Amino acid sequence: MEVVEYESNYKKKKILNVAQEHAMNGGVGSVIDYLTEGINSSDEFEADTMLINYDLKNMWHKESKLKTKDGKEKKLYTHEDLEDKIKEYDIVHIHGLPHYGLIEVLERVKNQDDGYLKIVNTAHSNVKQDFRSIYDAAKKDPGLKEEHQNLKYLLENGLLYNPRLFPENYWGSQILWQERIMSMADLVQHMSETYKNDTISDYLAECNDYKHVVIPNGVKVESENQIKERPKKKRITYVGRFSNEKGINELIEAIPRIIQEHPDAEINLVGGDKKGKTVERYKGRLRENIKNYFKVSSNKDIDNYMNKINFTGWVEPKDIKKHYEWTDYVIIPSNAESFSLVASDALANKRIPIITKTDSMDELYISKGIAFGIEPDKRHGEGIAQTVNEILDNHDSKEHDEMAEKGRQFVIENYSFEKMIENQMNAYRELLGGKNKKRKNATK
Repeated sequence: MEVVEYESNYKKKKILNVAQEHAMNGGVGSVIDYLTEGINSSDEFEADTMLINYDLKNMWHKESKLKTKDGKEKKLYTHEDLEDKIKEYDIVHIHGLPHYGLIEVLERVKNQDDGYLKIVNTAHSNVKQDFRSIYDAAKKDPGLKEEHQNLKYLLENGLLYNPRLFPENYWGSQILWQERIMSMADLVQHMSETYKNDTISDYLAECNDYKHVVIPNGVKVESENQIKERPKKKRITYVGRFSNEKGINELIEAIPRIIQEHPDAEINLVGGDKKGKTVERYKGRLRENIKNYFKVSSNKDIDNYMNKINFTGWVEPKDIKKHYEWTDYVIIPSNAESFSLVASDALANKRIPIITKTDSMDELYISKGIAFGIEPDKRHGEGIAQTVNEILDNHDSKEHDEMAEKGRQFVIENYSFEKMIENQMNAYRELLGGKNKKRKNATK
């Protein structure tokens, strides 16, 4: 059989986006959908999406769903099915973490394919930083005493330095998967320079720092005539999961202090879980905080305060825009964010983020003069309220109008889907050696 080389620039390069199925309900899903759409509209690339899930007990997938560009789905069940399918692609782009079984398949295909298959990994998060964030949040919450003790045990017994001691533990397996996919990948993408450097340091990856790059996420930016002006009614909105690392506990502590100083303020809490359990839990927590802070006991008095706060419950991504239109500010009191799609979405809609001033958020937003920062040592009820109250004191100022305008323009230029797709396709081209890369192919 004669092996010849041929110019393949007439044929589109094939990209396979891979993500855990549960992640598609949030920001990762939006990024992949728009990235796939942008890639498929190009003359050089075409993309499919594979959704994976896994069984932690045996570290192998239950099933993988392949979504082709025509929208059809095919379920793949065996190693052989996956190997054969993956061989059809030039690049496999892993968004987040693959499970152990998929990692093994990718390693086998790379070894069989003379290294032609390229692997890209977008590190939407740093698992070690996520662990620290959740550990710190659990440490402060009396209701999470048992979880804190479990996390403390892992930390004190070397989880972050030797995760191989905990291969069947959730955190141990996630760290191991991140280590392995970053080692295997030909390109590792991060949301910010800060997050890139921290991840390289956390995983002792200095010897491979050449393959770590920064490609920020992107958000959909609508035309100017579709954007409503800020209502300037002291409206604040939280958008996201009700989880400890997102700062929801601290925000619930801050709310009574905000409405005491600004009784005309309104607060919208967008998120929670689909079943509504976390919403009810935090409603109860807020009622208790209001009762204690204002020293009121009757349900009527508590309700007078609660009427200023709206819990929307779970909201589908397509329905979030109306909540941006309603608000003036979007508060993001997280203690660990790699990019914050919420911040960029807010800015695209001319709404101003109030966000914890971590190094990454300072790099991406606050230092650009398009967001207000909550100092990390003030990321508690009193500190958040103080920051928010100072902002509300000037809610109708020209400075805030200018910040909103500047923020939208900055997102258009730097964090739009169009910019993300442009950056991503440039990365693909460079990884494949340019548009005219030659690939050996058996023709006879």
